[in-house]
Formats: sequence, C-alpha cells, structure tokens
Amino acid sequence: MSFVLVGGGTAGHIFPTIAVARRLAELAPQSAQLIVCGSRELDRLLYRDVGVDLLELPARGVIGAPWAQIPWRVWLLLRSFLRVWRAFGRLRPSAVIASGGYVSVPVLLVSWLRRVPSVIFSGDAALGWATRVMAPLTSTATISFDEARGQIWRAPVELTGYPIRASFRSPDPAAGRAALGLAADRPAVVVMGGSQGAHAINQALRADLPRLLARASVVHVSGRGDYRALTAERDRLPPELRAAYHVHDFIAEGFANLLAAADVVVSRAGATSVAELGAVGAAAVLIPGQFGAGHQVATAQAVAATGAAVTVRERELASGRLGDVLLEILDDPQRLRAMRAASRARGRPDAAAEVARLGLRLAARGANGGA
Repeated sequence: MSFVLVGGGTAGHIFPTIAVARRLAELAPQSAQLIVCGSRELDRLLYRDVGVDLLELPARGVIGAPWAQIPWRVWLLLRSFLRVWRAFGRLRPSAVIASGGYVSVPVLLVSWLRRVPSVIFSGDAALGWATRVMAPLTSTATISFDEARGQIWRAPVELTGYPIRASFRSPDPAAGRAALGLAADRPAVVVMGGSQGAHAINQALRADLPRLLARASVVHVSGRGDYRALTAERDRLPPELRAAYHVHDFIAEGFANLLAAADVVVSRAGATSVAELGAVGAAAVLIPGQFGAGHQVATAQAVAATGAAVTVRERELASGRLGDVLLEILDDPQRLRAMRAASRARGRPDAAAEVARLGLRLAARGANGGA
C-alpha cells in the first residue's frame, strides 16, 4: 500500500501530519508514504527529519487574499493541481490523509477525480473553509469537537480528536517538574502562546508576575520576540521571586511532561494546543487569538463548555484579568480538580493512531473494490 499525506503552510497542519505519518509507519511498516506540503521554508524545515519523500506545491490561500493577488493564487492552485495529478499517475496511492488547509485543496480534488479514498481531519470547533469545502469530496472526515459535526455535509464524520506527538501518550509529570527544578510544594503555572509566543499574553503576565510568583512557580514559554526583555525582568525581581520564575524562548524536549506537571496552563486556543492540553488533563486559561476567521474563539468556547478551561478575551488582559483568574483557580482546589477531570475526559492522546487506522481501512476497502 502507498499513502499520500497532506499538511503544509502552517505548523498547525504540519505537526499533526507528522504524527499521523509516524503512527502509520508503525501500523503498516511495509507501506510507502509521500507527504504533500507547501513550498515555503517552514515546510521544508519542519519535515526535514521525518524521512519521508516530499512533494512541494506552490499553492497559496485564496480566501481572504487581496483582490489583486487572487488571479495569481488561482494560477498557483492550478499549477499545484497539475503537479499532483502527475504524481498520482506515477504513485497510484491507496489512500489520502489530509489535514485541511489550502495545500489540501488540489490533492483532495485529484483524489476525488481519480477515485482514491481519502480522509480529512480537523481540530477546531469552527472548521476552516478548505475543510468545509473539500470534506464532501472525501470518503470520511474526522473532527475533534461535536460542535463541528454539523459543518460537514455528505461525508461520514468520526470524532477522533486531533493528532499530536507520541510523547503525549504517556507523559511523566514528575519528570517535567524535575527537568526545570520546580519546587514540589508549590503549584506550577505554565504560560505559552504558540510556537512563536504571543506578545499580548507576555505583557499581561509581566504585569502580574509579582503576585503570581508569591503563590506559584511560573514557567513562561515566551517565544523569541520578548525573551530578552523578560529575562531582564526576571533579573530585576527579588531573589525569592526570581527563583520561581522560569522563562524560556522555546522548549523542545520534555514539553508533554511539563504540561502534565502544570496545575494550570495559560495558552492560545489553536487546535494542537487544546489537543495537547486534553491529552495531559491540564486545567487551562485560554486566550484565543483574534486572527483568522475566529476559529480559536469558537474552539476556546467549546473547551470552556466542558468545564476544562476558562476563557479570557485578549482585550481583558490589560485590566489584570489574567492574574485574577489564575489566582481564583489556584485558591479553589475543588474547582481545579474538576477542571482537570473535565480536561482528561475530553483528551484523545492517540488520535494520530485513530486517523492512521482510518486511512488503512480506506486503503483496504479500495483494494477490495470498495466492499
């Protein structure tokens, strides 16, 4: 069997695709894989060590693009379609597994025309345009929130969760605390803003640092943009508070252990972030980004509705709301336990295997003539 996996353009599409590719290799070690991605440097960088052949497409998003760029972007989609058509003629894939996004559009269109079974997976409560438009052409669509079920028509829908890294299947909270030297007798708060950090969250935490550090250890994954200013802020703190503030521009190794060790996590509400929080059973304060089409707002609201998180809007950060919410949660152990239980209940740490198995079933069904 051979599989085409699609994920490109953003880390939010690439990391889940890598997770599925690795689980697929474990479940079907004799199968061949091709990953279709964008042609930007980010795609090449993130796929560099995966060990799978890449097909780069020049496609760019059309929805929301400036009017003057739309004809050019449509031409790029057409070029991408032709490139994929030729690749399918050579490979004759057994199934396609796509993460959505604009890179998936020409691939799923070709798979539909060539009658190759396909699955599209998504992680937001409010689905992106590519998923909503292309899902009817697929064999199956998977979702992470029941709220998304009614946004897909014609295709069968399965609730699988969103694929995340293998390290989230069995995180070690004790190892997470030990790696950063966190005191065992103090609550731990982890603050992050996505892979690049979030300036608004960083600034809000900076304003609330003294009163938070008096109550808890704070691990701040700031991103590179604010890292120097925050380390200078740390160095100005009194010694007893400085020891409780751990600021990092990025944490690559042991991140699942760190999230599992946290009592509360402050985060954006991207699909990967909320999937990782559920996998480790972390209580969360979600601050959805206002970019895009409001996908993070809908996702944050869906997580909050389960009781696993509290949502704070970005415009509320300047008022000191972030510190107030964190202290309220930390000072209410019963509420904290309930939030963590709700988070564990919604977590699907092995969603990558579920999506991979679905791809294998589709491939087998196609090999048997659709029976």
